Amino acid sequence: MSEEDDDEIKGDELDEQQGSSKPLFSLRRFIYIFFGLLALMVMFDEGLRDQMAEMLGVVLYPLVGFGGQYPILSLMGAGIIMVTFSTIVRHFFMDWIEMAENQKKSSAFQKELMEAKKANQTTKVKKMEKIQPEMSKLQMKSFKPQLKSMAITMIVVITIFGWCWMFLEDLSNVTYTVPWAFSATLTDQIADWCFMPFPQWIAVKMLITLPFTQILMVTLKMFDFKKRLKEGET
Repeated sequence: MSEEDDDEIKGDELDEQQGSSKPLFSLRRFIYIFFGLLALMVMFDEGLRDQMAEMLGVVLYPLVGFGGQYPILSLMGAGIIMVTFSTIVRHFFMDWIEMAENQKKSSAFQKELMEAKKANQTTKVKKMEKIQPEMSKLQMKSFKPQLKSMAITMIVVITIFGWCWMFLEDLSNVTYTVPWAFSATLTDQIADWCFMPFPQWIAVKMLITLPFTQILMVTLKMFDFKKRLKEGET
């Protein structure tokens, strides 16, 4: 591990020591905790989840309901709205450049530590093991923004899933052709052998939304990187 990395870690530790003087109560922290608890309530309280799904349906049904005639398109539309919201929120919380730098430092540290152990360099291993807690702090620093964004996005994600379930239950016909079956009932379990007992419509929704999520995430990252490069040039 280079001396520059050691200096950066010490700088981060100094910043954390200075940040520890902040007051224990933080309005922002309280908001994150509140949204996290609300997400848990919506997840486990079926009555609350159904109420929120009904309220969200006032907006979703006119947008992507299509009068109940095209359930697959409705699932696609609801999925795109869900992943767009969650991906954009996560993007504003994440510092992708800092995250990439922290991952690079962590992987370099782990590689050097393994090589030192293989070479039986006891002194170097002991020195690096003393630095290891600081590397863990760097990893946690990259993980915290994801937890903050999840506290907000999970409420919307769970509510949209609840609306999709209620929407399909109200349809007279939910049997369609899917990639793994010519005739599948969307509200039935995907398969007996599946390790996750979720209904088939969730698998359809994932097939539609996962590629869109990756494209949107890459687009946002590229936009962020170009913006940083322009700021660096100026």
